[in-house]
Amino acid sequence: MNKTVRNTKPTHKRKKLGELLIEAGLIDERTLSKALDIQKIENKKLGQILIDMGVADEQVIANTLASQLNIPLLKLDEIDAPKETISLVPAEMAENYLLVPVERTDKGLTVAMANPLEFYAVDDLRFVTQMPIHVAVASESDVLEAIERYYPKRGLERDLGSAPGPEQGIEIVQRREMEEQDLKNQKELLAFAERPPVVRLTAALLGDAITVKASDIHIEPQRSTVIIRYRVDGIMREIMKVDRSVHASLVSRIKVISNMDISIRRKPQDGKTQVRYGGKEYDLRVSTIPTSYGEKVTMRILNPDSAKTGIEDLGLSKRASGDLIDAISMPQGIVLVTGPTGSGKSSTLYACLNRLKSPEVNIITVEDPIEFDIEGVNQVQINPQAGITFSAGLRSILRQDPDIVMVGEIRDTETASIACQAAQTGHLVLSTLHTNDALSALTRLLDLGIEAFLISASLQAVVGQRLVRTVCEECKIPEPLSAQILKRLPPRIREDKEAIFWKGIGCEACRYTGYSGRLGIFEVLKITPSLREIIGSDASAANLKRLAEKDGFQTMAMDGLDKALKGLTTIEEIFRVAPPDAEDIFEEPVTETSGSEEIRIEETPSEEPSPALSSIKPKKILVADDNQIILKLVRHILESDGHLVISAEDGLKALRLAMQEKPDLIVTDYLMPKMDGIELTKKLKAQLGSRYIPIIMLTAKEDEGFQNKGMKTGVDDYMTKPLNAREFLAKANRLMSRSVS
Repeated sequence: MNKTVRNTKPTHKRKKLGELLIEAGLIDERTLSKALDIQKIENKKLGQILIDMGVADEQVIANTLASQLNIPLLKLDEIDAPKETISLVPAEMAENYLLVPVERTDKGLTVAMANPLEFYAVDDLRFVTQMPIHVAVASESDVLEAIERYYPKRGLERDLGSAPGPEQGIEIVQRREMEEQDLKNQKELLAFAERPPVVRLTAALLGDAITVKASDIHIEPQRSTVIIRYRVDGIMREIMKVDRSVHASLVSRIKVISNMDISIRRKPQDGKTQVRYGGKEYDLRVSTIPTSYGEKVTMRILNPDSAKTGIEDLGLSKRASGDLIDAISMPQGIVLVTGPTGSGKSSTLYACLNRLKSPEVNIITVEDPIEFDIEGVNQVQINPQAGITFSAGLRSILRQDPDIVMVGEIRDTETASIACQAAQTGHLVLSTLHTNDALSALTRLLDLGIEAFLISASLQAVVGQRLVRTVCEECKIPEPLSAQILKRLPPRIREDKEAIFWKGIGCEACRYTGYSGRLGIFEVLKITPSLREIIGSDASAANLKRLAEKDGFQTMAMDGLDKALKGLTTIEEIFRVAPPDAEDIFEEPVTETSGSEEIRIEETPSEEPSPALSSIKPKKILVADDNQIILKLVRHILESDGHLVISAEDGLKALRLAMQEKPDLIVTDYLMPKMDGIELTKKLKAQLGSRYIPIIMLTAKEDEGFQNKGMKTGVDDYMTKPLNAREFLAKANRLMSRSVS
């Protein structure tokens, strides 16, 4: 390259892009005003907005900038920059500022920029390279293509490659074996799915989800982003958002490892695979379904330890455990487990099978799907296309001389009827029903057309269950209950002055949720002789419950309250999952309100914002600094630009807010109480859910050593105090507009 490029130290007032385009006659003031209004809402670069409006294209803008600023216009596809020159500018800086170094001479370093008016970018380059900087202009697409060519580790690779993360140690155990015609037809999609950044993102998602003990990973395409959520302890958590452009390659990668057809995008598909992480193999059940914005993917993570669960590990009370063991120890009859989807019914059945299996008995199961392999048990997978349904499978199993039969679910009259007949002919049958509680199972069987006398003769026990989150032991504290909560408790607990309930206040160990893990709350309805008699006489549910309670039956709500009193879970969890029935509370009318009781004030509903205003969502920025003056100054600068600001006075509080609020940007001071900015950055970058949040570090002086340390830790940019408001906003907006791609 032999073009002469001038140094860009301005000797006059710096003009903005809009002013230059007006001077060149490319746009008028009205068009500029309209574009600036759009920019306030969409947070895009002005040039991109003008292109979207159709008033200019990027090449025309580049030509105008070159002419007005009297700097060269370069075509980067005609330039082959040496590796030594490229290495002078970090990939992070090249991507952030959209620039590429093209030539190094004795007079300095020449860079091609998509926007040469970003003078602070030149200042940063001059500081990093310690060289004079000469600026040329190139179209944005040219710069992006050059960055892709010269810096192969971009986007996802940039963040995933910054430090060891959850993707380290993930090994795909089961891979798709493709035939020659598949390779020929799907070569492009497969190459897309095998790109290193996509492979690393997939591995990072799986590793992170296993680390936090998530049961499911949800990948949900939206209009302009892709939302990734985990289900942890039964609750959905948003982990991160990635750019829409990542979606196709990410879904293709998941399909490749799950033995699914990557060319089919408009039909639901199911697949499975295995991964090895931390010395354990995990089964993954994968499901895709087309939505209006693309394919939604759900991955169920099956922990192999769940297959080894024993009845003593379920968390049953001593009496309930005894009743269940007595029921499954019978040579014949039906034992049912009830509850909604995701309540742990399969785990309870597997625990029963683990207790029953032995070389002396023949156990056969029919499941949809087979979640875990159990040694010593013959497991049959439902396959409707091959004619294997629950009813057909059960009928075939009975010809295999079984002692114990497990049916994944009783869904219809035929399956229920065959199960009852099997129980009457010397077989022990274990199965599940989708009902709200144990007593409702009797009504459900009657609704399926099973005669009352047959239910009475064959049923041994019904287990009702739910899963509740357990209190985090690291941050557990006593929880004083409000009068409103106390009124909902049964008298025996409400009147107990020594009763103490607990809650978790949130800590790093539980990711500031206050909960860690789950346990079951149960009710076991043992079919006693007195209950058999009343079932056969078509008694009401209320009469059945009263008689069962006389025989020692305890509802799952009462079991949950007992576990809350032991500090295992919170009272809020019990009320959320299985609130006590009205007859269990015996609430007395309250005529007077004492001064210590909480008074609920009904607020007048505020007027809903107009759709136009509610659709504009401000960016959320976390500012952490123990200096109140700096904190107020930064807040003022950001809020004046239309951003939503949350603040923290120390690093520990900043970490909590970052995990809970998921801000779009974090601005943190270097020196803070309890946790400094470097340690805060390390902790945030170590977790996938917060790794992609950009971070600006504030420092009192320009120190190259400090800045290098911060950049290695994962800091995206830095600012020196006192802040230059314009430069600070430009950096903040640029980082927030950067997507994971």
